[in-house]
Amino acid sequence: MTFFAFLGALSLSVLAFELMSVFQTAFSVFGGNRLMNFQTSAPVKRRSTWEALLVAILPDRFDPDQAKNTADVISLLRRAGYPYDTPGEFYAVAIRDFSTFLLVGGLLAGALAAMNILAAAPVIALIFIFLGLRRPYVRIKNLAKKRAESLRNNMLIGLSVLSSLLSSGVGVQEALRRASTVGGPFCNLLGLLVARMEVEDFTKAVEVTRAHLPDPADVEANLFLRDIYDFFANNRPVLSSVQGLQESVHRSVVESTEARAALVRQRAGLFGVMAVLGLVLAIIAPFMGSGLM
Repeated sequence: MTFFAFLGALSLSVLAFELMSVFQTAFSVFGGNRLMNFQTSAPVKRRSTWEALLVAILPDRFDPDQAKNTADVISLLRRAGYPYDTPGEFYAVAIRDFSTFLLVGGLLAGALAAMNILAAAPVIALIFIFLGLRRPYVRIKNLAKKRAESLRNNMLIGLSVLSSLLSSGVGVQEALRRASTVGGPFCNLLGLLVARMEVEDFTKAVEVTRAHLPDPADVEANLFLRDIYDFFANNRPVLSSVQGLQESVHRSVVESTEARAALVRQRAGLFGVMAVLGLVLAIIAPFMGSGLM
């Protein structure tokens, strides 16, 4: 009981400190000189006590300056299309997600403890803590996966436009620039490639573009970047490669569409069988009840 009393007192003190900080900030904003407020720059967002406490306890997980997985987070942000502008914003969202899961897990664990189910309380709390730590990474990986699926469909359109431009005699770099205006994940990568080639070596530009692929193992996208590199490095013709990739992407899109359609048909058939079984049981259930009587 002493530990829980100390924990409750600590929580109340933190809450009181946060409320006093909010009131102090409000009075400083509305009671200060408005002209001075207009002349000064925008204030830096201050961390709350809870956020500072989490950063102090788990700096490897929530501090952008000390996290060990910052490189992985940056790679995920590139692959997902930058859903967060900076790694710091990602870690801030991670803190909010962890706090939410920790609160829910603590409430459930407290309810189980109140019902005298003490063995399950720490298990539930640990499960929610684990889910809270993993949720931001699972979310951004799912965004990268969805972007990879969208890139495949957009790649077919981009390659078709690029093939038409190259067939009409447009230069490779100009064709890439025009195809990038179509829009979409793949065409945006073309725009990134052209923009990087204008400010640095084409080798570095290709590597930067490859780092922004939502799926690093995408065979067609890597082949396309290799063909672009071979054109600028070895002056190899790129039109035949683009046309071959266009046919390959078209086949893969058709196959994935057929696979999804087959899965929908399979699930629809399963639901139909279950519906028929339910109807049969609903018909014979009254007779079975009367027979037992």
